[in-house]
Amino acid sequence: MRVPPDAHNDELILTVQNAFTKLQEFITPRFLWGRFHIVHFDGGIQIDDMYIYSNYISRLTSRGDECILLAATLGHETDRQISIAQQKNMLDGLALDACASVMIDSCIDGFIKSEIMPSLRQNERMTHRFSPGYGDLSMNVTEDIIAVLDATRRIGLSVTRSLMMSPIKSVTAITGLYRNN
Repeated sequence: MRVPPDAHNDELILTVQNAFTKLQEFITPRFLWGRFHIVHFDGGIQIDDMYIYSNYISRLTSRGDECILLAATLGHETDRQISIAQQKNMLDGLALDACASVMIDSCIDGFIKSEIMPSLRQNERMTHRFSPGYGDLSMNVTEDIIAVLDATRRIGLSVTRSLMMSPIKSVTAITGLYRNN
């Protein structure tokens, strides 16, 4: 007997809704950011002693001489709960993992709107955020952002030898700052 496609969709929607509800029980979002002067060079930017070789980041920050470095995490308990869910039921674990990915992005967007944007100077704007591992921005930059922000000590965020962040549901990013005259 074939089950109508709508029954599968309803079950999947319920699984995702349950995953989002479950996330609320244990996530501990933590954020860290800093404003930094940048020096542009051909093919990248310099922040303090950190050199970022990326044509994309060079273009992203080309309208100004400052940027924001950002780090965020949902915490180690999120990783633990995803692992437990995957061991019990792979679909539930997959849904929890995917929803946690959506949740960290949503939390970052909310943090930017509530904490960073109000701190901007008059007529100052932010570019969109861009994370290591996209385009020509090397994953190695993750280590640099974590080090510059002292994110290991301050919010418990670190990076493994294979450049995976721990906790896994974490994000580092760069955004440019510019004047809108």
